[in-house]
Amino acid sequence: MMNRKHFKCTFWKILWGLSALCVLFAWYTNFSQATIANMGALAWFWNALVLGVLAIPIKLDCHNCEVCGTCATGMK
Repeated sequence: MMNRKHFKCTFWKILWGLSALCVLFAWYTNFSQATIANMGALAWFWNALVLGVLAIPIKLDCHNCEVCGTCATGMK
C-alpha cells in the first residue's frame, strides 16, 4: 500500500511532468501553427503554468522525506 509521503512525491513529479509536456505541446503548436486536442499554443502554455504552480506547494511541503531523499536540515 502506498503511504502518504510516497503518494505526494509521485503526485508532484506527475504534475511537473505534465507541465513539461504541456510546454512541449505549446512550443510545437506555436511553431507549426497547428493545434493539439483543439487547443492552441496559449492554452497549452496556461495549462503548463497552472500544473507547475499546483506542483510547487506539494514539493515545498516535503521537509523530511525518505522517499525523495530530502532531509530537514537540507543535508543528506
